[in-house]
This record gives sequence, C-alpha cells and structure tokens, in this order.
Amino acid sequence: MGCIVNGPGEMADADYGYVGSGIDKITLYRQKDVVRKNIPAQNAVDELINLIKEDKNWVEP
Repeated sequence: MGCIVNGPGEMADADYGYVGSGIDKITLYRQKDVVRKNIPAQNAVDELINLIKEDKNWVEP
C-alpha cells in the first residue's frame, strides 16, 4: 500500500520510500536506508520499480 507522508521520518516503517530531494530530483529508500539519491524525477518511478524487482518483491499488476 502506498500513501503520501511528510518525509523520511513518517515513512520509516515503509518497505520503500520515494522522497523529493530537490527540484526534479527523487531519493529512494529501502526502509530507513537511502539506496539511490538525486534521481531525475522523470526516471524515478522506473528506478523504484527496478529496486522492488531487484529485491524480488515485485508483483505484476
């Protein structure tokens, strides 16, 4: 399940986090750990999907 939070503190218990880190930049988290920083926003959803697939947690919709 996904939901909008105010930042890393609120998403600390999430499996993955997608957090704005600047103008058109996204940082991806795995739980509380930063795994990819300053990803261009236009690539961030694909990067998140790839991260979930790498962890073998992806379920095809």
